[in-house]
Amino acid sequence: MGILRYFAFLTLLLVFLLPSAFGSGFTFDGNGVKARGMGGAFRAVADDWSAACYNPAGYARMKDNQLAGNLTIFHNRYWVRPNILWGGQYESGYMNGLDIPNKHEYLNIPQGAFLARFPFWGEIVMGLSGYQAFDQNQTWQLYKNIPAYSRASIPGTQYYINLDVVAFQLTAAKNFMNDRLSVGIGLAVLRGDLSYGDLILRRNPMPAPISDRPYERVPEWYKNDGNGWGIGYRVGLLYKATEKLDLGLVFIGKSSIDIDGTTDFKFYMGDNAYLRETPATEEYLFTSGEVVDLNSKFKTTLDLPASIGGGIAYKVNQKLTVALDAEMVFWSSFKGFDFTFSNFSGLKNPLFLRANDSLFKTNMVVPVKWDDAGKVMLGANYKAYSFIDVRAGGSFENSPVNQTTFIPQFFNLGDKYTVGFGLGFAIGYWNLDFATNYTHQKDIKITGYSDVNDDGLMDNLQGDYRANNYETVLGISYRF
Repeated sequence: MGILRYFAFLTLLLVFLLPSAFGSGFTFDGNGVKARGMGGAFRAVADDWSAACYNPAGYARMKDNQLAGNLTIFHNRYWVRPNILWGGQYESGYMNGLDIPNKHEYLNIPQGAFLARFPFWGEIVMGLSGYQAFDQNQTWQLYKNIPAYSRASIPGTQYYINLDVVAFQLTAAKNFMNDRLSVGIGLAVLRGDLSYGDLILRRNPMPAPISDRPYERVPEWYKNDGNGWGIGYRVGLLYKATEKLDLGLVFIGKSSIDIDGTTDFKFYMGDNAYLRETPATEEYLFTSGEVVDLNSKFKTTLDLPASIGGGIAYKVNQKLTVALDAEMVFWSSFKGFDFTFSNFSGLKNPLFLRANDSLFKTNMVVPVKWDDAGKVMLGANYKAYSFIDVRAGGSFENSPVNQTTFIPQFFNLGDKYTVGFGLGFAIGYWNLDFATNYTHQKDIKITGYSDVNDDGLMDNLQGDYRANNYETVLGISYRF
């Protein structure tokens, strides 16, 4: 019966993990149900499987072998009211003045781990975990073509990102100095999945009068779908300063993932019967009101930032533990995306050479200029009864966002205020845990047209932005 119990639990854990590992959906905060119940103040506590994320050194203090799984459910509610005028004065198709929500959806993100004690080099605790390291999901429909262009509908995924980075991490930890100092390291294989869509107003390469207002820009929609692999690591220390005071320190290294895949393009051409010529000319293409469909391959590099964090945990008495954490994420190392396209197909007429070079085959740069950002977390765990823990916590995260490159795809990196609570139940060798959090982000007003890399394209979208997030985390673990 014991073997059947382990097999059933492992099967359930794999069912949770596999959808994430193969494409479930930027710093992901939803790992670890106890950590989330304590507002993320967990680097000096680190006493369950999620120490793999918060502080690998915590594994060295585990007294039992463990199988554990968590499921995080996110509900994001974001709104934007666009205020985008081309050249500061012309309507160009954006739905100005309307409160537009992002696509309404619930995101289910699983995590889990197996860890065990091994009797070599004294004693080492090792574990294998799968968890979401970075995540971003946004879908916005903010634009409709003005009558001067093709009347064909633009896909609803106009400003779109589904970014997942899943870490498959091997963690090892050991105690030193009569168990007062614990050292841990986690080495991870990173799987990155990226689906990125954008709508831009590309400069019309044709001479006047074909490129005269309102035809000076050609609406271009594109969507990239790809994936890739990388390597990541994190190192942690735990030090027992006194019987009641623990100190934690964690460093997460910078990593990169090379991503490649396929791209779909749609170009919505101007509709001008007065200038239209024969179908065999470029002039016809740019006045026909047609939609030009293309396909290509793409490559880009996803640079993931390093971070450093520390924590203090103080055991007030046998029942109450309070914890305080601080973290700095070096977001300035993330520069956005540089999409390089190749192997184009779909353009029907090979005579359109000038258009090919200056419009249809142009690489795309999505520049991001962010500042390094800090985060402070405060939490507590109270053992109400021998089998019930009550948790509460909160956090503040300042924004790395720079208005010059603010885009809806990376909307949720504003100032964040989070409050939450959680419960833990110990039933024999089993632990059942629950946490819920509410996050409010500071309202942001983006003003002023920006073109930071001088490519003639808008690098920010002006408007009013606001957001709220809701998170629920469920956890189960078995000790043996």
